[in-house]
Amino acid sequence: MKKSCHRILSGSVLALAVAAMGGCSLFSNESRFEPVDLTQYQQQVNGFTVWSASIGSGSGFGFAPALVGDSVYAATPDGSVVKASLSNGAIQWKTKLDESLAAGVGTDGNVVIVTTTKGKVIALDSTGTLLWTTNASTVVSTPAAIAGGLVVVRADDYRVQAFNAQNGELQWSYLRTNPEMALKANSRMLIDGNQVLVGVPTGRLVSLDLQTGTPQWDILAATIQGPTDLDSVTDVVGQPLLSGNGLCLATYQGRVGCYAISANGAQPVWNQPFSSAVGVGAAGSSLYAASVHGEVRAYNITNGQELWTDQTLTNRGLTNPVVYGNVLATGDYEGYVHFYSAADGTLLGRVSAGSGRAIVSPMTATNIGILIQNGSGNLVMLGVK
Repeated sequence: MKKSCHRILSGSVLALAVAAMGGCSLFSNESRFEPVDLTQYQQQVNGFTVWSASIGSGSGFGFAPALVGDSVYAATPDGSVVKASLSNGAIQWKTKLDESLAAGVGTDGNVVIVTTTKGKVIALDSTGTLLWTTNASTVVSTPAAIAGGLVVVRADDYRVQAFNAQNGELQWSYLRTNPEMALKANSRMLIDGNQVLVGVPTGRLVSLDLQTGTPQWDILAATIQGPTDLDSVTDVVGQPLLSGNGLCLATYQGRVGCYAISANGAQPVWNQPFSSAVGVGAAGSSLYAASVHGEVRAYNITNGQELWTDQTLTNRGLTNPVVYGNVLATGDYEGYVHFYSAADGTLLGRVSAGSGRAIVSPMTATNIGILIQNGSGNLVMLGVK
């Protein structure tokens, strides 16, 4: 019988060196997996703090700030859930739950969803007051998605479940065969119209009907690369990115690419070999991806032509890349945010935004700056000039 262990990937470089369960050594502490030191560069842009707000303690794979209108919703593992002003970070309400949280936040602005380390799904109303509590099939470490009166969660056993947003009653459940080992990394679902796009094991992205959970189509975005248990670990990472009539995504131990979506399903437009733990970002005609080894690459979003690549941040445990203005930003395991020219990959600047701790939560570009939830339990809005 094969030994079961979970491969842990995130902004933490340590997570790239050991498995979190079962003592599964991955790289035997080889020096080639050590993070590089920060390099010298000609500073051309400056990052600065627009505002910072303490929201709780800690961070984790499943914690991603959510934006609705002019408000930011966020949570931390210690049970803190907040609503803050996007413009200045002022806390509009804060609820402290008597639970350790595994993921958050999912919200439509009316219902706020977090999940606990004991497999509970907790709903708060628009004022932060407890609305309902129910149980998922197991622990949920992916932020919930909410639309159409439904709360959709993907549990760590990869079962996708939908609950009534007002009372927590189970509406439907979807599960496909799971591999013996699965990836634990930053992953987020996306609701587009009446479909839920969700990554499931063995490198597939599935479209489920929002109201019924019925599968509509799926994408095989990565295939098993070799004969060992670790070779078989692959998954869709980050959040699928919609682009016109298609979508783009990245996988761990698989590919980065874009797909055309039609009534007949999804067909690949282009893909390139790639391994990511954080997903993709895009601006204009360019798609950006950060690899598990610290490479940052830009592709033509239409045909997949590689536009530039940079390896100066090797093994620094990079976050998802985001574009703000003409600058591409990515965070690292020491809490630095690095700024590139989105056009040609020139390193333009860096700033500390993580108090020396890894930035694990996905970063988000907003109309006033780059929103970060750092490893110290703070929300930070970074400006660039």
